[in-house]
Amino acid sequence: MSAKQLIEQLPAAFLPEVAGNADAVFQFDISEPCYLSIKNGACKFSAGHAANPSLTLSADDDVMKKVLTGETNGMVAVMTGKMKTRGNLKLGQSMTTFFDMDALAGGGRKTKPSWLKRTLGKLLSGTAVKPSTPSASNTDVIHAADSDCPFHQNTSEKDGFVDRLLYMETPVDPPGDARNPYPEWAARREKNRVEIETDRYGENAGTLVYLYGHAEVAECLRNNEDFSNAIMQNMFGSVMGDHILVGMDEPAHATYRNLVAPALRPKLLTKWEESLIQVVVDELIINLKAKGNKADLVADFTFAYPARVVGQVIGLPQENFEQFQRWAVGILEGAADPDKAAECAKEVRVYLAPFIEARRSDPREDMISELVHAEIDGKKLNDEEIYSFLLLLLPAGIETTYRALGSTLFHLLSNPEQLNDVRNDRSLVNKALEETLRVDPPVQLTPRIALRESKIGSTIIPANAVVLPLLGAANHDPEFIDDSDRFNIHRSPLRHITFGNGVHTCIGLHLARLEIKIALNKLFDALPGLRFDDDEVVKQDAHIRGKSFRSPTALPVIWDTIDAKTTGQD
Repeated sequence: MSAKQLIEQLPAAFLPEVAGNADAVFQFDISEPCYLSIKNGACKFSAGHAANPSLTLSADDDVMKKVLTGETNGMVAVMTGKMKTRGNLKLGQSMTTFFDMDALAGGGRKTKPSWLKRTLGKLLSGTAVKPSTPSASNTDVIHAADSDCPFHQNTSEKDGFVDRLLYMETPVDPPGDARNPYPEWAARREKNRVEIETDRYGENAGTLVYLYGHAEVAECLRNNEDFSNAIMQNMFGSVMGDHILVGMDEPAHATYRNLVAPALRPKLLTKWEESLIQVVVDELIINLKAKGNKADLVADFTFAYPARVVGQVIGLPQENFEQFQRWAVGILEGAADPDKAAECAKEVRVYLAPFIEARRSDPREDMISELVHAEIDGKKLNDEEIYSFLLLLLPAGIETTYRALGSTLFHLLSNPEQLNDVRNDRSLVNKALEETLRVDPPVQLTPRIALRESKIGSTIIPANAVVLPLLGAANHDPEFIDDSDRFNIHRSPLRHITFGNGVHTCIGLHLARLEIKIALNKLFDALPGLRFDDDEVVKQDAHIRGKSFRSPTALPVIWDTIDAKTTGQD
C-alpha cells in the first residue's frame, strides 16, 4: 500500500461519517508529491483549511509511507531534508508528538505506540477502526475515536516555563543518563570516538553520527566544506526566518555575520554594562532580598536576568517588557510547542516593526539601531534579515546565559572551598565560569549535515548523515585535558570548545560572559555567606540535568542577614 493510498483511507478510517466534509476536524489532501495536510480547527493548533493547513508535510511517496508507518522518524526526515514542511507547525517536537514511534517518553514516562501508528496499523492489517461520534457537548467538533489523539487529549501543562525548559528533550538526544551523561559518553568514546547509528529511526531517515572526542569535534566544526549548518535552517527557519546565522554556510554566513557583528562590538558592551546590565542585576537582587534570606535562584534570578538584559539591549521600552518576556519564553519552548513558537515569532515581528522603522530616522544606542544602520560596501540588512537575527537572539541570548549562569552557581555552591576562593579573589570569577563551560556546556550539540561522503579521523561519514558533535564529551576527553571530570577553577590551562570552533564560534559569547561575570560578582557582594540550603537541596533533589541542554533543576540557597552576622546566628 502506498502512502497516497494510506492517506486516502484515513478520513474514512478516523471519521467515516464526515469523510469529504471540508469542515471536519481532520482533512487530508493529496497532490504530487505526496502531501499530508492536517486541519484541526477547534483543537490545540491554530485553525486551518485546505489552502492554509496547520501543517503540510511533503516527501517522496516512499519517505512519506515510512514516516506514517513509523519506520522513519519525521523529525530526522525533516532535518536531513528528505521531508519538507509548510504551515504554522514546522518544528520537530510536535510532529513527533503526532508521529511519535515510541521515542518521546518525556519525564521518564513509558508511552505506548502513537495514536497514528496504531490507527495505521489497523488499516494495514485490515482491522476495522471504531468510528467516532459527534461530541455531545459540541456537535460542531468531531473527535477521533482514539482518546490518545494528540489533538484532542487533555494533557496538563508542566508547572512553569522553567520546568518545561529543564525537561526539554529532542529526538536526537545522545545516549546516557540525563542526570550525568558523561560516564556513558566516556565509555563510548573509549570504544568508538566516532559512533555511527543507523537503526534509531530507520535507514530512510538518515544516519546519525555522534562525535565523542575533542579532536573529532574540532575537526567537524572547522570543516565547512563537508559539513553544513543548513540543518539548523531546516529545523528553525519556520520560526526565525530565512536568514538564521547559525544555519548559514560560507560565503553567505561571513557576509551576514560581518553585518550584524557591530551590534555586539566591545564598545557597546562596555556601555551596556554600566547603563543596563548592572541595573538589571541590582533590581533582581532587591527583589530577592525583599523575600528574606532564602530563594531558588533558578526561579527567582537566572532566567529573568538574561531575558531582561536582552530586552533592554535590543532597545525595547520597559513598559512592554513583560509581554516581550512571554514571547521570549514561547520561542524558547519551540522544541516542545512549535506552533506556539511560530505564533510568538509572528507577534514579535509585528511588535518590532515600528521600532525598526523609527530607528531608521532616529537611531539610538541600542541593537535595533545598530542593525538598521549596519553597512558594508554599500550593503545593508533588510527587514527580514534584522528579524531573523533578533529572533535568534531571543533563545540564544537568553537560554545559553541562564543555563551557564545557573550551572556556574551550582558548581561553586557544591564546592564551598572553591566558592570561598572566588569570594576572596574576584579574578577567579572568570575562571569559575570557564571551568563550568567546560564541565557542563549549556548546549551540548551543534548539529551538522554531511554534504558528501567524507572522513572524520579515520571514520567514513556517509553523505546526508546528521552529524552531532558532543561539546560536553569533547571537553571531558582525557586526551584534551587532564583530570577532566573534576570541577577545578585552578586548573591550567583552562580551555574548552563550548562556544564552537572556526567561523561559527558563537557571536554572542562576549555578551554572555559579561552578563554572567557581573551577576556572580553582584550576588556575592549583596548576599553574604551565600550557600546551598541543604535541606531544600535534598527535598527538591536539586541537580544539573540534560543531554542536549544542561542546567540546574533548582538552586535553593540561603544567605546571612545583617542581624545574623551581628548576632552570629543563621
